[in-house]
Amino acid sequence: MRRVLGHPLLVAAARAAAEDRCFRETPITLREDSGLLIEGNVDLAYERDGEMVVIDFKTDRELAGAVDVYRRQVQIYAQAIAAATGLPSRAVLMQL
Repeated sequence: MRRVLGHPLLVAAARAAAEDRCFRETPITLREDSGLLIEGNVDLAYERDGEMVVIDFKTDRELAGAVDVYRRQVQIYAQAIAAATGLPSRAVLMQL
């Protein structure tokens, strides 16, 4: 656990949380151009240097055979966060 919390992205998240620029377990909604409505919960998102970093945590077991699906999921979350904040966003899939 210490190794995970020491990861540079999570250290930056802790700094953002101390400055009230961090969101955990945040519901999102995104309407695609086709009209499709997508809803989900973002594990972690924070603002850093004018950019939103959006992280989705997965265990080894969850990722087995589904990496592409989960990458797409976190990309959609980042797209929704960018639309809501007006800031560019970066999607990160983090394996625990």
